[in-house]
Amino acid sequence: MAMKRKLLSLLLLFLSVSAFSATISGSRIGANEKSSGFFVEAFSTKGRVLYKTVKFDEKGKFTLDFPTSEALIYWIDNFPVYVLPNQNLDIILPERKTGAFLIGGPADQKATSPAMLVESNMKMNGKSEIDNLLINEIHVAWADLTKEKKETLSIKDIDQQYENEVKLINKSKEPGLVSTANFYNDMRYMELKLQYLRSHPSIKVDKNYFNILDKISLNNPAVNSLKAIGLRSLVTNYYTFSKVSQGADIKEDDLADNGSVGKMELLIKKVNNERLINEQLSQIIIYHLSINGWDTDLDKIMLAATEKTTDPAVKQNLNDLREKYSKVSKNALAPDFSMPDASGKMVSLNDFKGKIVAIDVWATWCIPCMHSLPYFLKLRDKYKDNPNVAFVSISTDNAKSKDKWLNFLKSKNMNGIDLHAGDEKSSSFEKAYNITGIPRYILIDQQGKIIEDHAPQASEPGFEKLIETALKSK
Repeated sequence: MAMKRKLLSLLLLFLSVSAFSATISGSRIGANEKSSGFFVEAFSTKGRVLYKTVKFDEKGKFTLDFPTSEALIYWIDNFPVYVLPNQNLDIILPERKTGAFLIGGPADQKATSPAMLVESNMKMNGKSEIDNLLINEIHVAWADLTKEKKETLSIKDIDQQYENEVKLINKSKEPGLVSTANFYNDMRYMELKLQYLRSHPSIKVDKNYFNILDKISLNNPAVNSLKAIGLRSLVTNYYTFSKVSQGADIKEDDLADNGSVGKMELLIKKVNNERLINEQLSQIIIYHLSINGWDTDLDKIMLAATEKTTDPAVKQNLNDLREKYSKVSKNALAPDFSMPDASGKMVSLNDFKGKIVAIDVWATWCIPCMHSLPYFLKLRDKYKDNPNVAFVSISTDNAKSKDKWLNFLKSKNMNGIDLHAGDEKSSSFEKAYNITGIPRYILIDQQGKIIEDHAPQASEPGFEKLIETALKSK
């Protein structure tokens, strides 16, 4: 009896697992077992639930079986396909061809370009494409509109495209799909309206132009079906379109800033979608810290973000970042460092006690650094006779590139305080000061406290102004 119950339990378990599964099979035109495979991704409230590389067999066919109890959008080779549990789909991926083009030199000297899709759409065997490929149809239709119209695109064209997609969506009888498809259509509509404003900055629109904002919610369940890049684009476009609707200039730096404090506040105040909070809010904060460092305004945001975050790993990371960056922020005691100069002599921050220390963190391979470095050197020369300020250039070139750094110093006649952070003898300068990008400028006062850990670039007037202010307060 016990054995029968055990067998029955195993049977029920097997049936419960197999009862909720989606099988996607198909082929790619012109593919075989030597053809490159493709990625398949799927997302839900938990984030990415499927990430797999699918290979072709000798006939260019493939099969993917994924157990799931919910309808999902599968991003198959970047094509969104709506799939219900227990569905068996047979799809045909468009052909990819590798072209060849001249890269200069003799006519027979050629290089191959990356594989490109021959068509922009996929097909399906045996089922109506109005359901499973509806989301993809929306993507393709909006993309085609921008390609076809280009410079002649008008607001009327955008409105007409939106209505065309609404009519197409209404042909579907699947409620969940209709809701998701409407969200995608609304999202693309807003995106193209925003693009139109960017390309026509002088045009005046009335308040009705922004009515689509009333239909779009960042808490819509369909948000969870987006890829990570789609989430980031959605938040940026929604924030920008919303601010412009309130009278903001579309060219404002805040609207183009990936680490915008305004975006953080938007997510904290208006969004309850866990995936957006756990993924996007933390990414915006990380970007802000890497570019701007820590400030007191961010402290309140970090506390609110940590409280709202539900993923333990993300929550811990935010706490770690808060501790890490707040230690090297305005008015904090600057961490000491010790590293060699061009002659090999070790130089430390303590050597500059009682002086304002202006630091330029750079590298020979960094193009933006090369643009700003001459301004720093010009200032260093300007203040060379001032005993109250020291200009220190710190190269992050690694140990293998030390000779390149030394040769660069000679070629530019740099004979001031020039240090090498990539040397094995150096302290962990980059880690201590959270150097995540260069050029990076740091100003330290006479008491060894940080004036600015992310100071303006030396090419900007604000850099020298901070030095002058510090000198006057001595």
